[in-house]
Amino acid sequence: MPGTSTNDPCSQANPEEALVTNVDIEFFIDFEAKVISSFTALTVKVLSEETANLVLDTRDLDVHACVLVSGSSEEKLEYAVGEKHEALGSSLTISLPGVHKGDEIIVGVHSTTSPSCTAVQFLEPQQTAGGTHPYLFSQCQAIHARSLIPCQDTPGAKMTYAATVWVPSDLTALMSAVPSDTDVRGTQSLRFKERATGTHKAFHFLQKISIPPYLLALAAGLLEARDIGPRSRVWSEPTMVESGAYEFADTEKFLSTGEAIAGEYVWGRYDILLLPPSFPYGGMENPCLTFVTPTLLAGDRSQANVVAHEIAHSWCGNLVTNNTWEHFWLNEGFTVFLERKILGRLHGDPMFHFHALGGLKALADSVKDFGATHPFTALVPELTGGQDPDDAFSSVPYEKGFNFLYYLQTTVGGAEKFEPFFREHIQRYANSTVDSLQFKAFFIEYFKGTKGIEAIDWDAWLYGPGMPPVENQFDGSLMQQADALASTWHLGDVMGIGGGNFEGCSAQDIEGWEGEQVVAFLEKLLELRSMTALHPTTVRRMDDLYKFSASRNSEIRHAWFRLNIKAGCEEVIPHVTKFLVEQGRMKYIRPLYRALFNSQMGRKTALDTFTKHQGIYHPIAQKMVAQDLGLISK
Repeated sequence: MPGTSTNDPCSQANPEEALVTNVDIEFFIDFEAKVISSFTALTVKVLSEETANLVLDTRDLDVHACVLVSGSSEEKLEYAVGEKHEALGSSLTISLPGVHKGDEIIVGVHSTTSPSCTAVQFLEPQQTAGGTHPYLFSQCQAIHARSLIPCQDTPGAKMTYAATVWVPSDLTALMSAVPSDTDVRGTQSLRFKERATGTHKAFHFLQKISIPPYLLALAAGLLEARDIGPRSRVWSEPTMVESGAYEFADTEKFLSTGEAIAGEYVWGRYDILLLPPSFPYGGMENPCLTFVTPTLLAGDRSQANVVAHEIAHSWCGNLVTNNTWEHFWLNEGFTVFLERKILGRLHGDPMFHFHALGGLKALADSVKDFGATHPFTALVPELTGGQDPDDAFSSVPYEKGFNFLYYLQTTVGGAEKFEPFFREHIQRYANSTVDSLQFKAFFIEYFKGTKGIEAIDWDAWLYGPGMPPVENQFDGSLMQQADALASTWHLGDVMGIGGGNFEGCSAQDIEGWEGEQVVAFLEKLLELRSMTALHPTTVRRMDDLYKFSASRNSEIRHAWFRLNIKAGCEEVIPHVTKFLVEQGRMKYIRPLYRALFNSQMGRKTALDTFTKHQGIYHPIAQKMVAQDLGLISK
């Protein structure tokens, strides 16, 4: 592929020759036109004597000019925008005048996003919780930063940044950085000040720690904040901010527990932005400002564990970053491992093992969906041929990665031996990147002479498709309670004909259960009845006892709806469609759309609902659901 980076098949940039180490950005947000104008000043370190060009990634960006910045003067530079690739976008090749190895220069790019920019979603007032002001938020993972600014859009090209953001005067801007009262961009004057006079105000930010471009994050809306700890606050629209402050009150516990395992939290602030419902993920680990979905607002803190996962990213992914998307497991597998360590210390080892068993089920589902020999089920998949990393997204890097780390921990003698290595790994690769072979080499170096490591089949774990080559053993005590209750309902209606004997069941069956156990019960029932559905009368009897339809926990609602669809309970259809259009989290909408589409009673509803409401979803979610429904090819 012309212009493709020699190291990252998902980027067309050339960081091996000319590396961007810092960017100073000025954004002007135009909510009416739904575009963002920017001037991006890139500090470039020349790494090769033969370097003649700086090559950046872009996608649907309107590039107006490129300049060489020297103090207050600018010199125009020749540039060319390459042919557009469907997944990778277009390369931006900028000619560099007479540079030599070791030189450091500043290259400026004037650009404007497209209204179809995949990195940002503009919301009309009616799409927000408050309904009175517009809103904007970004989602740059995996390779969408290139549609916001020209950049070296590969995890291996980490950079610091400073930014000024102009937004309408009644709104607040936030970024994945520490806010500043003054403009901290070292080399740039304000270019949009005259345009902003009387209509916009400026917000300033500084990120001193190097981050990969996918962690560049931006949001703007009618926002308020509430402090929830000595270094944390919740930001949200006024109608949700109090609920968010209550729900995430345990954030400092997660932070301090993470520090005890992985080392100092170096980012300063850990704030949370509770986003409008269309945010497509449960959370996004943007440094200093985690983005979370309002589907976490259960009213009882039962879903706040998602924050533990995003906090774990502060060390795994943000501080130590996978070199390319093919090594994504080094991000997510490590994060899940640390997340479960945090939950285990706060709630006991049985909770660690309970989540591990739930993760194994999610992994099995992903392997089944892809097929056991599909290359995307390998820990290190090949993403050659211009593939979009979003297409490979699944639980595989999360759960197969976690299982590999747990297997390594068991092999070397348990947590007391492995946790010091885990911490040393973070310290060794902090502020840099790592690939799977580097991880392997350091592991072997650290545990040299340890009995058993010679038997580790690295190739099978890293490159073999399907389920893990070794089956780990976990404490199933909490999971067994959920499985036992599921078996009771399964056997009571084993033929799916209704009228089963459930006299021994009562509301006390699930009294004292965590929300995750309820979900495990429902998921187990779905597994047991994968071929023959429960009878609708059985499902209704279950709801009479356990009141699942009244739950505010979105995880429970999601599993409950799928069970009802499988059972053919037509009365659930209005509740499912309401859930589908009141939030856009892909974890929920994709399985529910697929379940409706694959059911006799719901296929037309799935197509009609998506066709009518697809505009409320984030562009990434629109694409993935359209593929699920067969409206576009995969």
